[in-house]
Amino acid sequence: MKKTGFLKTILGSFFFKNSFLKASRLSKNSKGIILLLGTVFTKMKSEGGGSPFQKIKDKVKAMGLLMRYYANGTYRSVEGKNVVIILAGLIYFLSPLDLIPDILPVVGFADDIALITFIYNSVAEELEKFELWLLNQKAEVQEA
Repeated sequence: MKKTGFLKTILGSFFFKNSFLKASRLSKNSKGIILLLGTVFTKMKSEGGGSPFQKIKDKVKAMGLLMRYYANGTYRSVEGKNVVIILAGLIYFLSPLDLIPDILPVVGFADDIALITFIYNSVAEELEKFELWLLNQKAEVQEA
């Protein structure tokens, strides 16, 4: 996937590098992942439906669900690097101080939208695998 100049700036920023380091440590801490997800979903609820953030809400939910199943040990068929990448994106998303601070109206979410979209597209195969697994789990429950 091609990285734009804006995306390269985000990925090279101190803010993303810091998020990535935190994610590397957090990836081994199931309770920490669950706490992070709680904070992410709280932020998503607090943002209005018409906010610029709406554009990435479904992507955040999909990645969050994968991370929840990973953290509780139900689904572990995810590559470690993808766990770290997703967590880094979620940590960056939560930070009010990032490349473009979230307090700036409208443009404050531009970096979050770009990064979450990039990460979502980067782990799309992983998400598809997880969604198929999830559908199979639901089918097995219905058969039982």
